[in-house]
Amino acid sequence: MLTNDLLRCWREEENRLIPQNFEVFQSLIAQAKDFEQCGKYDMAAIYGDMAAEYASFMKHCGIFTSLELEHLFLTIGLKALKSSRYPIKSSPLNGMPKNILHVVSGVWSIGGHGRLLWRWIQQDDERSHSVVLIQQAVADTPKVLQDAVFNSHGKMYALNETIGSFIARSQQLREIAASFDMVVLHTIFDSSIPAIAFANKGQSPPVIYVNHADERFWVGVGISDVVANLRESGMRLSQERRGIEEKRNEILPIVLSPTLRTLSRTEAKRELGFAEDSIIVLSIARAVKYKNSHGISFADAHVPFLKQHNMATLIVIGPGDSEDWSSAIAQTQGRIKVLGHTQHTSVFYQAADIYVDSFPFVSNTSLLEAGSYGIPLVSRYPFSSDGCAIFGADMPGLTDNLIRVQDLEEYTIVLSRLAEDKEFRLCLGEKTRKKIEETHLGINWKRSLENLYLRTTNLPRVTLTSELKDQIFLDEPDIFLEKVFPFTFDHDKLILDRVRSMPFSERFSIWLKQIKKGNFGRIGNVGFLLPEWLYRYLLKLAKLQKKGTGNREHFDKLSASQGTGKKL
Repeated sequence: MLTNDLLRCWREEENRLIPQNFEVFQSLIAQAKDFEQCGKYDMAAIYGDMAAEYASFMKHCGIFTSLELEHLFLTIGLKALKSSRYPIKSSPLNGMPKNILHVVSGVWSIGGHGRLLWRWIQQDDERSHSVVLIQQAVADTPKVLQDAVFNSHGKMYALNETIGSFIARSQQLREIAASFDMVVLHTIFDSSIPAIAFANKGQSPPVIYVNHADERFWVGVGISDVVANLRESGMRLSQERRGIEEKRNEILPIVLSPTLRTLSRTEAKRELGFAEDSIIVLSIARAVKYKNSHGISFADAHVPFLKQHNMATLIVIGPGDSEDWSSAIAQTQGRIKVLGHTQHTSVFYQAADIYVDSFPFVSNTSLLEAGSYGIPLVSRYPFSSDGCAIFGADMPGLTDNLIRVQDLEEYTIVLSRLAEDKEFRLCLGEKTRKKIEETHLGINWKRSLENLYLRTTNLPRVTLTSELKDQIFLDEPDIFLEKVFPFTFDHDKLILDRVRSMPFSERFSIWLKQIKKGNFGRIGNVGFLLPEWLYRYLLKLAKLQKKGTGNREHFDKLSASQGTGKKL
């Protein structure tokens, strides 16, 4: 458990920093409003987008949503976008949607974000599903997603090759969405484009926002008819801090693929090179979730347990060499094995006796996947109150079975009991598996999805009635957010990431300023003067040429597609 002195120190520091962060956030919104009032809607959207990223990933500002920013995007959408050329589809006769459009920034093979999307499409097999990518080419998405979409008779679209900037992409998104019954937003960042696209609710299908990054600031309150929260703490925060009405606040459990155990635990251990009586402790997550916390690494936390149990080995998949765990590895005679990201995790899950959550950033999807193999689960929650519940592991299907501990002493005791008491370990693992299966798989999950669709279809479209001033919050969980999750601020990066989306005069001005600051080497060349769509076009050509398939016919065909048992 965190000491009172440390918590007091954090509270004092964040009480000083959060108001300063909020001032920067407000200044970005003020600049965006100035552009909007001058009719420079692209620049207004870009500065609004910068404000959103700043509050989400760079500096916590004491808020989890901003009505000022939401209203700004709605204003831009209503003023800058033309009415859709296509009439919005009327609701199906039974009131339930048949054609779903999913909107996502990008999809990668690693992480729970993409897996939720393609599993949703796979499991909801009585509907057609299409996907719009905001910042990714169709060809760069995982094949499993492409297959899921095409098998559902859907299409994939990419916006980042649209000629024009944020307004042009928002217009295209609105046009695409007009032919669908419902829109599902999976956006964590790049949320300004949907916020503008769906500003006119009369020109938009019903919208569901999937609350993936429930611990972060996000944009979408003004356009989301229903918020689909993936866990209880996220739903509470949506209501209390984002102002989501109870009737628009739903739980949708994370969908899992059916678990296929092809090996017994003994066989899987043998395949990995471990003895039958060994104890395998497993953890799997993205590298960022294992950052050192207050001078103690994730590996360090397991040294006392491993010293007490010579037959135990900790396997951590995800960090690779991103953290220096050499001291802990040496102290345990090499019984801490660290691997990089891999999609081939099945054999590790099947070999594991105990699963431990990542720390300080929990990984709910990995917990569920591990639990579905009948492995007991342990997670750390070092806070003394429920005010920081959003930082802990909680999920439908884990309730009453997940073991949560507050400090490292308790952590060692729990791991030791699980290692020494085989009957307890197996019994808890089986109870966990059954609860997860009842909640996150098959007909039970589909029932939750049908309820979500029905709620979204039947509710009147959401409206924001007034532009209230944003109020910062200086208590839990805000004061601990930057201590738990990695935030980094780079003002130049905030601008340069969007410079290609700006009008040429703005691009040229920023390019000159960066040269004067001595950042020419960082910028590289005049490539930053290219508009985004042309830059992406040239990248695609270069990629095709590198593969030896740079002919125009192949390129046109690609563009048209938009419409392990390794021993340790």
